[in-house]
Amino acid sequence: MKKITIIVVLLISSVLWSAQAEDKTLFVYLDADLSNHKESSQAIQKGIEVAFSDINNEIDGYKIAFKYLDHRGNVIRSKRNYQAFLKDPNALVIYSGIHSPPLIKNRSFINENKALTLVPWAAAGFITRYPSKENWIFRLSIDDSRAGSTIIDYAMTQQQCKKPHLLLEKTPWGDANLKTMSAALKNHGIEKHGISRFSWSVKAKGAAIAIDEIVNAKSDCIVLVSNAVEGAVIVNEMLNLPNEKRLPIVSHWGVTSGNFHEIIPYERRKDLELNFIQSCFSFTNPQQSPFANAVFSQLVAHSKGKIAEPADLKSAVGFIHAYDLTRLLIQAIKQTGLTGNIVTDRNAIRLALENIDKPIQGLIKTYIKPFAEFNLEANKNAHEALNPDSYCMGSFGTKDEILISHE
Repeated sequence: MKKITIIVVLLISSVLWSAQAEDKTLFVYLDADLSNHKESSQAIQKGIEVAFSDINNEIDGYKIAFKYLDHRGNVIRSKRNYQAFLKDPNALVIYSGIHSPPLIKNRSFINENKALTLVPWAAAGFITRYPSKENWIFRLSIDDSRAGSTIIDYAMTQQQCKKPHLLLEKTPWGDANLKTMSAALKNHGIEKHGISRFSWSVKAKGAAIAIDEIVNAKSDCIVLVSNAVEGAVIVNEMLNLPNEKRLPIVSHWGVTSGNFHEIIPYERRKDLELNFIQSCFSFTNPQQSPFANAVFSQLVAHSKGKIAEPADLKSAVGFIHAYDLTRLLIQAIKQTGLTGNIVTDRNAIRLALENIDKPIQGLIKTYIKPFAEFNLEANKNAHEALNPDSYCMGSFGTKDEILISHE
C-alpha cells in the first residue's frame, strides 16, 4: 500500500511539474498563407526562429515556441486563426504574412481584441493607421502609402517611361496602390494613364488579353502590382510576345513571394526587363557586414543543409524583415519583463515597442526608436519601422537570387 501511495504521489508530482513547465512556455504565432505562398511564409518563419535562437529560445524565464496557422489568403480563415490565438493563454504575439487583405478586413477586430500583431511583409498603408493611440499593429516592411512613389520614380527616371500603364490586382492592396501611384504619376506630369485590373487566380487567357490591350495602347512600360502566382501568369504572357513587342515591367515585390522564379526561370526571363521594389538589404549583394555574415551563418546552421549560399534563400525579404522585427520584439520584452499574465504582458510589450530605449542592430539598418505612440494626425507613421530611405529596387539574378540596386 505504501508503495502504491508513493507511485501516486510521484505521478501527481510529474503531472504538476509538466503543467508548470507548459505554463512557462510562451507561443509566437504566425498567421499566413502556408499553402499558396509557402516560400514567403517559410522565410518569415526562419527569420523569427533565427532571431530567437540568438537568445536560445528563452527570455525572462520563459521558453519560446512557435505555432504556424494557414489562412490560405482567406480573410475569414485569418480571423479564425486570430480567435485561436486570443483563446491561447500562452500566446504572446502573432505575426502576419504577405497578404494585406486579411489585415485590412480584420483590423478593427485585431485592435478591439488587443491582439499584438507584427507585420514583416504585408504592405497596405491602411494596416497600421488605426485611429486610436492604442494601436496593436506594428510593421517592419515597405509601406504602400510611401512605396508607390518609389516604384513610379524608378519607372519614370531609370526606365525612361513616357506612357506607363498600371496593371493592378483587384483587391484593397491594388486599390491602395492605384491611389498612391496615380498621385506619383501626377508629380511627373502625367494626369491620365492606362489602368487594368485582374483578379486572384487570373488565367493565361485573361492575362493575354490584358497584355495585348496594353501593348496596342502604345504603352511603353507596365507598373505591376501582383503576388507571385498571378505575376508569373502575366509575365509568361508578356514573354509569349515577340521580343520587339515586350514591355519592361516595374513591379511591386509580390512577385518575389512564391515560386515565380521557378515558373519563369532565368533562361526564359533573361530577355525581359523586370525590376521590383525591396528594402535595401540582401545577402546576395557583396561586401556584407560582419553582423550580416554572422546572421547568415546562423541561418545556414538552422536550415540543416537546405541553405548553403545566399541564392538558396527564397523570398529572402521575409527572412530579413522578420529577423529585424523579432530583434525589436526581444528588446521590448527585455525592457518590460514578463509577468505570466498574458493580457498584461501583451500590453506592456506594445508600450515597450513604442519606447525602445537603445539602438538595435538589424540587417537593414540600426534601429533607433523605430516606433512611437500612434497619432493619426500628428504621427501617422509611428508604427512603421522603415521609411523610404530604406526602399530600393531589385531584380532576379542568374541563380534566382535577388540583387539590390542602390541607384
